[in-house]
Amino acid sequence: MVAGPILAADGLGGIVMPASPTDSELRGLSPTGGKSYWASGSKGWLIRGKGERQDPMRIIGAEDLDFRGLHAFGDNHLLAMSAGPGPKSQLWRTKDGGKTWKRIFTNRDPDGFWDSIAFVDGRRGFILGDPTQGRFTVLYTADGGETWARLKPEGVPPAAPNEGAFAASNGCVAIGKRGQVAFCTGGAGKARVYLSRGGGGVFVAMDTPILADAGTKGAFAVAFGKDNTLWVCGGDYKNPTAKGVNLARLDPGRVTFEPVDAPPGYLSSVSVDGSTVMATGLAGTIVSRKGGAFERVSPAPMNTVRLTSEKSGVLCGPGGSIGLWKA
Repeated sequence: MVAGPILAADGLGGIVMPASPTDSELRGLSPTGGKSYWASGSKGWLIRGKGERQDPMRIIGAEDLDFRGLHAFGDNHLLAMSAGPGPKSQLWRTKDGGKTWKRIFTNRDPDGFWDSIAFVDGRRGFILGDPTQGRFTVLYTADGGETWARLKPEGVPPAAPNEGAFAASNGCVAIGKRGQVAFCTGGAGKARVYLSRGGGGVFVAMDTPILADAGTKGAFAVAFGKDNTLWVCGGDYKNPTAKGVNLARLDPGRVTFEPVDAPPGYLSSVSVDGSTVMATGLAGTIVSRKGGAFERVSPAPMNTVRLTSEKSGVLCGPGGSIGLWKA
């Protein structure tokens, strides 16, 4: 593929944006742990990438699904999660790099809507869904995604009226290194983070300083740092350049999220690797390295970021856009 423009800020490196093979709205993104990555999005599209090379594909029988969540177990083994009402939320698996696919699970709740998928390891994982019966749906697997069961609803605090999660970047669920599980919400006056320190059994709801006084506002993504700092980002996706708190953090041992000074604008995804924190959204991409101030590295609108090291990362966004960042 021919590389597009390099968008850079002094001292921060730049984002290379190769020409896109699809017009899909890309939101799912998962590096494989090797040199490749997978991205996914609307109209059933998936992209297998390696550097600037992109190989697009569609799953036969799933062309009308919106694949907003991905988890790569390796270069060839991938779970793709679609988001949508009722049976439009599905889970598909490939073990041969996309040559063949199998649908392994479909949402059975007609009122349900899946938002995000995350794994602790090769077997244990979670799917977050919007509230049904008054509480958020948290599904759990212990066999790599073959079977799923809802965690006991009473372990999740009641959802506020109109509260929901955002299937914007497969980032509204995060797993900590000590088995913590966190998910974030908005749309109900408060942007909250639900945190379980014991592997998902019992969650505690915590307020954040991110505004959520409309259905388009709230906390969109969470991520744990190596020191168990919990980051949360958000804003208003209908007004990407609006001012206001868009990033906050919960330091280890603290019980209150504190706002973080960052360039303004809506952020839908945050990723942490070592001392590097990167967040992105329709307002562009910001980064902090070695505890320094956040600075904008690109104005290009994106949906999702995944750091692959302290000095590199992959992004995806509207119009099939893929971004490759190196410090």
